[in-house]
Amino acid sequence: MEPAGNLKVYVKTPARLHLGLIDLNGNLGRLFGGLGVAIDHPNVILEAKKSRTLRVTGKNRELTEKLANRFLEAYKINDKVAIDVQELIPEHVGLGSGTQLALAVSTSIARLFNVKASAYELAASMGRTSQSGVGTAVFVQGGLVVEGGKNTQNPEHKSLPLICRQPFPNEWRFVVAIPNVKKGLANELETSAFKSLPPMPVVEVGKICRLLVMKLMPAVAEKDIRSFGEALAQIQNVVGDSFAAAQGGRFASSPAAQCIEFMLQNGAYGAGQSSWGPTVYGVVKAPEAEVLQNKTEGFLNDSVGGEVFVAKVRNSGSVITVHK
Repeated sequence: MEPAGNLKVYVKTPARLHLGLIDLNGNLGRLFGGLGVAIDHPNVILEAKKSRTLRVTGKNRELTEKLANRFLEAYKINDKVAIDVQELIPEHVGLGSGTQLALAVSTSIARLFNVKASAYELAASMGRTSQSGVGTAVFVQGGLVVEGGKNTQNPEHKSLPLICRQPFPNEWRFVVAIPNVKKGLANELETSAFKSLPPMPVVEVGKICRLLVMKLMPAVAEKDIRSFGEALAQIQNVVGDSFAAAQGGRFASSPAAQCIEFMLQNGAYGAGQSSWGPTVYGVVKAPEAEVLQNKTEGFLNDSVGGEVFVAKVRNSGSVITVHK
């Protein structure tokens, strides 16, 4: 039997494309930093309500139960919840599945028990602030986001500050491809890979910062897709070369690298890899998206196979509704 008069909380999150890290040197006292966008699908969709026992139905019940227990313990809540997970973002492919599920679970329970915590505080309590704050920022606001990385001089600052958020042009689309190859690094393997990387040379950090501030972000503001794509591709190349020791090359696999090059040769203004991959993407104008999608599907079908879809940037964050 469920508690009488039970409220339900519905959460639908965006996915995210990670467009690059900013500083893998850290000599200014901050490390990582990143930029990315919210995309309108795939999504985490779940519904939560109070319950006499902790109960999870739907997709990925084991992980969802762990996340719910973590939140209840962190905020010393003795009551329980029932969560129905209706849709999930594919895991470990570079679309931000872990952060979006953790935030969907924690936000839904926070609403049920009137916990006054921001999404950034929830992300910290759920262990989602080790390397990137992009996922949290797109959960809150959508659009194009830039976050300022970890404060290495003061570990008490667990949140990763949002330093810029811009609405993304409605006229642009991302063609997103997930080649049928091994999944990207996650959890302990990701942490270990970051620790093994040599510091990025300061001059390379400077290239990324200049491209970001003086080309990519102004291009978004002026809806200049050609300049945006050029800056994006150059940032991806610098970041990818810095990760070569951990992932075996500029990008995570030969199929991913070949797919990026194929997109660039077939109409994409810029292209790159999201996080550790295998997801790659190309940016185009909306009328050009279907053509590039079809060509990319053909390219993958002739090699490793995979999934290709067109995504629009979502210029608002997650949908959260409370109802009876």
